Amino acid sequence: MEEYSKADILGVYATNVFGMTNYVMLIKGIDWEDLVLPIYIGAHEAASIEWALKGYVHKRPMTHDLMVNVLEVLNVKIEKITIDAMIDNIYTATIFLYKEENGRKIRYNVDARPSDSVALALRAGAPIYIANRLKSYAVSESSISLVESEE
Repeated sequence: MEEYSKADILGVYATNVFGMTNYVMLIKGIDWEDLVLPIYIGAHEAASIEWALKGYVHKRPMTHDLMVNVLEVLNVKIEKITIDAMIDNIYTATIFLYKEENGRKIRYNVDARPSDSVALALRAGAPIYIANRLKSYAVSESSISLVESEE
């Protein structure tokens, strides 16, 4: 089995736990069959991901738009992002960046939250990968019933 699978973001959904609204991002490895990984994220990140999924462009750049713009000005590209592990009940991710300089690629890896990584990857058109070991935290897609966020 490969260490990582290419992944799709199925959407961002609002949940209500003890009267409080929380947001969950559902990620599916393309070869994970019926399994999806729910990752709880903040309201601002949920809105940013939802806007990127829907192709919504603000009149002025929001935070993740600004980051992509800064990378473009610096001629740095997002090669891919990976959702890597869960450590102390917190998911981790890595943003893989590169820049062409003097005919060679200079690579950078940046530790990041999955929500920020996904928001950037969606805007930059970069592929998203998920560690197959995270399948143990996944749930059956057919077992969940959520309403898409209205952010």
